[in-house]
Amino acid sequence: MYENFNWKWTNLIFVGRLLTSSVFFMYVGSLPFLFTSWNLTASSAGIIQTAIVIGFALSLFFSSYLCDYFNPNKILIISAIGNAIASFIFYAYANDFVSGLFCNLLLGLFQGGIYGPSMILVSEKYEKIHRGLAMGGVLSGQSFGYALSLSASFVLSNLYSPSIAFLFCLSCACIGIVPLLLAVLKDLPKKYQFDHSISYLDTKQSDQNKFLVRGYTAHCVELFGMWAWLPIFLSFILIKDIVISPLVLGIVIGLILHLSGMFASLMSGVLADKFGRKNILVIFALSSSVLSFMIGWTTSWHWTFVCLLSISYSFFSIGDSGVLTAALSESTQRNVLGRALAYRSIVGMGLGSFTPGVFGFILDLTNNYEPVSQNTNWIYAFSFLGLAGLMASYYASKTNKKVIG
Repeated sequence: MYENFNWKWTNLIFVGRLLTSSVFFMYVGSLPFLFTSWNLTASSAGIIQTAIVIGFALSLFFSSYLCDYFNPNKILIISAIGNAIASFIFYAYANDFVSGLFCNLLLGLFQGGIYGPSMILVSEKYEKIHRGLAMGGVLSGQSFGYALSLSASFVLSNLYSPSIAFLFCLSCACIGIVPLLLAVLKDLPKKYQFDHSISYLDTKQSDQNKFLVRGYTAHCVELFGMWAWLPIFLSFILIKDIVISPLVLGIVIGLILHLSGMFASLMSGVLADKFGRKNILVIFALSSSVLSFMIGWTTSWHWTFVCLLSISYSFFSIGDSGVLTAALSESTQRNVLGRALAYRSIVGMGLGSFTPGVFGFILDLTNNYEPVSQNTNWIYAFSFLGLAGLMASYYASKTNKKVIG
């Protein structure tokens, strides 16, 4: 099935995405060691991390939009170079709330600029039969980079200092430019000329796009909530049941959240190529929904079972990301694909960015505004994420199998 698959190009993009993504969670991984030196409160610490998400969503919108008018290979490389420069600025100048907020926002503005063009290039390089694996491969590199970012920054901050952690992640971001440049070098002079007289909402597949955008939005609501709160949930479970150092705790949580996502992206891509996008989208969304409803009931379970369930939860929550993008690329004409991805990113990530706050509000409301602790009732908050998963599976079921495979 994959005899003619372009492994060299995919591997270069995989490595490039891994290395350039290694700065995304360096602040979060180093955060326990920054509270005192940066004079942070819990609220101000959270605002700094929100900045990179906002920057990511904005740059994903604009970079994807521009890919309908300019060579996406050039946008990818410019963003990767900007990402390295922004990483250096973070390393050199971030030392308190204001500078950290600005530097993390700047970093997000280039991170999204790498993501959007890379997805569009995959859709150009591969036919339908191979696109699931290709999308999954690129996204698995990103997940691996997130795991590296979170774990390495925590370990290096603990052993040395946050500054050393930032320097390591900066080095990865700089090296990551090389494989991306090797992948796209021959296509940099390529000229793009598209018909821009129509909106992507006016194309014949607009109904499919609407279902896919709604499904992606529900997916983001569940995923962003899981990413924000599952680490906190797990930390209470692990600290309660076993003696574990903060160092090991950070590594374990990073591996559970992001390495499982790496394998999920690859496996879901292969399965989607074989069994169809629609089938895999429904199965993954429904599975993550069931796990969302389950996880809040596990506070009295043995920690090993909770960790195994959390790995499955992360696996199914992120596994449909690449499949959703592959499906959108197949239901959209290339001359409007950039705008379709731009619209999807601003709607999906825009609404999804509110999820961590809504989750926290539900926790407060259902726990009489008591501080989060080992005795917190998590059932209702995680069930909210489960409802989003159900919506994602519903919208996936409404898509046309003939269009998206």
